[in-house]
Amino acid sequence: NLSVGELYKIAGYSNKLQKPNPFGEFIPEIINHNSENCIGYQGIFNWSCMQYLSVSNSIKTILGYEPEIFIKKDLNFALSIIHPSDLERLRAVHQSIFDYYYNTPKNERLKLRFSYNIRVRANDNNYIHILRQSNFMSFTEDGKPTIEYVNCTDITGFSFNNIISLTVHLLSSSGTFVLCHETEFPEVNNNLSKREKEVLELARQGYTSKQIADKL
Repeated sequence: NLSVGELYKIAGYSNKLQKPNPFGEFIPEIINHNSENCIGYQGIFNWSCMQYLSVSNSIKTILGYEPEIFIKKDLNFALSIIHPSDLERLRAVHQSIFDYYYNTPKNERLKLRFSYNIRVRANDNNYIHILRQSNFMSFTEDGKPTIEYVNCTDITGFSFNNIISLTVHLLSSSGTFVLCHETEFPEVNNNLSKREKEVLELARQGYTSKQIADKL
């Protein structure tokens, strides 16, 4: 399973998780929607310490959880409620995000918006389809992301055939977001036997058919 430490490294960090310092970072205000008709929720995430700093009250309407649970518990809770099939692909999704992020000039990174769809288990054990859109709002001196503003929308009524679609938009000089990258991540086929998975893993490592046969 994807771990918090692995995500931390994918984001470009190599040292131990830092302690949150809310007084040292600009934290944008979250609009707390309490309406039952609300279809989204917002969050502020700090990549330097891998913690949510704030989550809007409207998450109770969408997922049924109290916002404090995402703040008091570490990121493992947020990962634990992601659909297992989507969690398997989340590693590749974030690798694609940060590959694009680090290949973008530092002065352009504030203008990037990353979007992808994912299934999240609500408090009633039903899965909700979420469109997660985010942009980074502050960085370390060497360009690593720190504060991320996240906006999540309930898109359960739409069908994605369980494909995760990642899009990257860049804010143009005219004030509109322009699509500049798109990648799809199909659902992983888990209907393979243990031996078939062993063969695929050895093939991935570069072994020939004869070498695989000798090993197995």
